[in-house]
Amino acid sequence: MSSIPSRQWVLRSRPTGRPSASDVELVDVAVGSPEPGFVRVQNLVMSVEPYMRGRIGGEATYAEPYPLDEPMLAPTIGRVTASADESIPAGTLVKHEYGWREHALVPASECTVLLHDDLAPADHLGPMGIPGMTAWVGCERIARIESGDVVFVSSAAGAVGSTVVQIAKLRGATVIGSAGSPEKVELVRRLGADAAFDYHDGSVKDLLRAAMAEVGATGLDVYFDNVGGEHLEAAVRVINDHARIALCGMISIYNSATPQPGPNNLIKLVWRRARMEGFLLRDHLDAREEFENRMAEWLHIGAVRPVQTEFGGGIEGAWDAFLGMLDGTATGKAVVPLTGNHVEKDCKTSESGGTISPDKEATR
Repeated sequence: MSSIPSRQWVLRSRPTGRPSASDVELVDVAVGSPEPGFVRVQNLVMSVEPYMRGRIGGEATYAEPYPLDEPMLAPTIGRVTASADESIPAGTLVKHEYGWREHALVPASECTVLLHDDLAPADHLGPMGIPGMTAWVGCERIARIESGDVVFVSSAAGAVGSTVVQIAKLRGATVIGSAGSPEKVELVRRLGADAAFDYHDGSVKDLLRAAMAEVGATGLDVYFDNVGGEHLEAAVRVINDHARIALCGMISIYNSATPQPGPNNLIKLVWRRARMEGFLLRDHLDAREEFENRMAEWLHIGAVRPVQTEFGGGIEGAWDAFLGMLDGTATGKAVVPLTGNHVEKDCKTSESGGTISPDKEATR
């Protein structure tokens, strides 16, 4: 079996502050036939994620840094085109980490065969993937959201946050969300949030109090934190007794070149006997089957709606998609389709498969 041409993104240098085009290079390669225990995959769609910023910069995080002068990794859905492992025949749809490239040789042991392959491939990177499971674990195991809770979700139009909003509503909670534009605020409300605000409109503490007044709440039972910084401090200020804070991410500091100050009111956690807990999916892999079955059911009946932004340009547009995601231009899950004729590099945002905002969203 002959080799096939492919392109892949290689990390050349580690950025300080915001990454730039000089940190990476798109190179041409030939992908050969799989050896025993491997499969060759044509990648259909890959995701770009906030945590990749730490891997590119080499910071000490929960994920290993990307090595220099090697292709980067990303959650990806692809179709097996050649197999040297009888457990995964050609034609199988799989999820793996060998993204940032058009074709990949992947160890069969590192492929996950899609059990719910009737869903769209991109769904397996969003609500069925890392963001969806992060939202589910944070809601079910960490925050333990219950009916009647008042829940505040930061970055509520993001890949994780948009799913948290919907799960919290399924649990019978009153939900407040923050987002970064009027269009995103409207989306958060359409997903079921009882109140939502644009954090650019003033101080988060004042905006949050106004949103709480709108829903008749005097305190928060749960804060699902995707942002950190001012959002976390504002939430701690108004927590109820025995509140739960799920620390998922802190995107507000990812591109900071110097350490950022933390909230100055954490003593409130003591006064309120509150719990603040960070979490990683690696500690909850035992829940994957339960999560996937539940989420697939919700998607099939429309109880959870996928929200995603597709960045065009194919493999060539992947780096710009990553920078756009970091800059907040993506709504929901940021994905890059890698097949087909991708000439334009605009992005489009969709909710349940329908366009909900024009390509101008990418310029915000």
